[in-house]
Amino acid sequence: MSRLLIHPPFADPTQPYLSLPTLKGHLRSKGLDARVLDLNIEAVHHLLGSEELEALARKIGRRFVELNRRKELSFDAEREYVALADARAGIGDLLAAEPPPIDVFRTREHFFDSPLYTQARRRMEAFFQALGAAHFPYRYGFNRAGHEVLPWSFDLLEEYCAEARSPLDRFYRKVLDPLPDWDPAEEGIGGIFLDDLEFAGISIVFPSQVPEALYLARFLRAHAPGAFIALGGPCLHQIAHGMDPGRLRRLLGFADGLCLFEGEETLVRLFPLLPAWRDASEPTARSAILSDVPNLLLADPASGETRLGPRSAVDLETAAPPDWSDLDLDRYLAPSRILLFAPTRGCYWNRCSFCRYGLSETATAAYREVPPERSAAQIAKLSKRHGVRNFYISCDVLSPSYALRFAQALIDRGLKIRWSSDLKPEKYFTPERCEVLQRSGLRSAAFGVESGSDRVLGLIAKGNDVASVTAMNRAFHEAGVATQWMAFTGHPGETSEEALETVRWIGGQQLLVDIFIVGEFSLELGSRIALDPARYGVDRIFHAAGDDLRLYALFTRREGEWPRADRRRVEEAIGEIAGPYALRPYPWAGAVSTHHTFLHFLEFGQRAFKTHFQEAQAAGPDPDPAAASKPGPLAAGIPGLREKPLFDVGAARQRIEGFFETYLRRALASGEDGKAPLCREHFRSACAAVTAAGTRMG
Repeated sequence: MSRLLIHPPFADPTQPYLSLPTLKGHLRSKGLDARVLDLNIEAVHHLLGSEELEALARKIGRRFVELNRRKELSFDAEREYVALADARAGIGDLLAAEPPPIDVFRTREHFFDSPLYTQARRRMEAFFQALGAAHFPYRYGFNRAGHEVLPWSFDLLEEYCAEARSPLDRFYRKVLDPLPDWDPAEEGIGGIFLDDLEFAGISIVFPSQVPEALYLARFLRAHAPGAFIALGGPCLHQIAHGMDPGRLRRLLGFADGLCLFEGEETLVRLFPLLPAWRDASEPTARSAILSDVPNLLLADPASGETRLGPRSAVDLETAAPPDWSDLDLDRYLAPSRILLFAPTRGCYWNRCSFCRYGLSETATAAYREVPPERSAAQIAKLSKRHGVRNFYISCDVLSPSYALRFAQALIDRGLKIRWSSDLKPEKYFTPERCEVLQRSGLRSAAFGVESGSDRVLGLIAKGNDVASVTAMNRAFHEAGVATQWMAFTGHPGETSEEALETVRWIGGQQLLVDIFIVGEFSLELGSRIALDPARYGVDRIFHAAGDDLRLYALFTRREGEWPRADRRRVEEAIGEIAGPYALRPYPWAGAVSTHHTFLHFLEFGQRAFKTHFQEAQAAGPDPDPAAASKPGPLAAGIPGLREKPLFDVGAARQRIEGFFETYLRRALASGEDGKAPLCREHFRSACAAVTAAGTRMG
């Protein structure tokens, strides 16, 4: 009997993720095993294959012709029409791309050629624009998979599965339900046959993986009815932990069980019980067999109530290293290999107002450490076994003292690796200690600096101030470590002038800050703000009516929202200080803590994003995707890609933007029932009320 651990689409394709190799390493240390299957990277290769790209282009062309020949368009059809019109040029260019984006990202000389890299990144963005147009009203990316505007409700998820709306349905059927004459080597992952499947665990790390994970769970249930299907991962934990009983039962409708907190001991205890579970004839008996499996959430077959097995956390003092043996590390979209490694779990600080990671009842577990000498020994073995020099130390945060002891252990072993990680800004990081970190191989560090206002840092309970962070950052930068800053505006109680203090602070440190991001505050359930809103000036916390997964909390501030003029001032100030940098979205070079960014720091040094990518200006500025409605010359032979639009695309776009500007203000405001009205029915009703939206030109 076979067992699968699946990393589903859509997520970062530039590096393998850590969670499932960690589970596999623990299983093998206990004499058990399961196969790690990264369907995310395999889906990328599938979708960008020439046959699939041509099929996508033909689908876009056919649908565009169909809508273009109508006498008038409903508002739903008009939105789809604009999406199709905008996608045609990009997909036409991608069909004839030479070299294709995958080759650019995996070939060293192309990867470090800034115009080629920039062109490949734009082509990937154009691809996802085309994928969304072909599967309207859904949109996709490496950190997005969802409806154009709606949050995921269970009704929408059920519809997504039942109507086979996934753009990867054909891929799943090809890989997981192969035809007799299919050559598994074509997909690069070997043969997978479900007739002997005993267990499939699907890990949901990011919200963008939710729809495909649940789609896969339904697919596997239909094709392997005797297998135990489990959902787990940090995002799944976040979703399930805060759910009310009714929604939790609906989530369990996609799987036999949910793994909360950590999964190592869950699988060790579960696997030996699966034969008895499968052979039991009564649902009650099946449930009783698994009742003592730690961290496993099940639904009682009699009452429907959910119950969670005993809590369990791994002893990191003796934990096995991750096992990457199932993965082809050259399959990922980067010119050299990288491995992730987690020497700690949890957060040693555990005080920040906005964060839920360190709270043991809402996150996975309390802070723990692998002995640094043990970590260094494990990294040495992984480096030798897989031919890897680059490591990302992937954990919530390293304590400062552990970071130094870990660095010294690497030095003592004489390891010649390069590593990066996220670190909490602390006075502990003196110039001398930063030099030790650099000698151990640290080449890039990301800091959650959060705010340039000492008062706001006090509200956050960050434990530092602007002066100490500034000094610490200088110590890292002057030691030769590239520094990456993460800040945000809009923390409850922050004024717009304090937000501008943050922007001015970053601007004043440009010579010592090598890349940065300034995001907008978002409220996480389980954080201290969510648990005690009144303390932070939050009046009410609520959700959209259609947000069954509760991933996007809405709230009102006691002091009210900033005026629009103040928001514009902050946005313009951020744009001004970003001018000297080549900042780009995840997961590309120019985003904080990505593999591609790290590789460019290694190749070109700390100033890579102030010098190297400026050469790419020869390729032109990043285009507005909405402006790419004129198809290029490479689309010849595919009907519809070069056909002249018979509806006014510009006027339609303005109408659509005006609708959403008005609609979303109303749909995201709290109603009398304590919810924002945004849901599938509310949205459909609003769209239906837009009459005679699109009429033919002339």
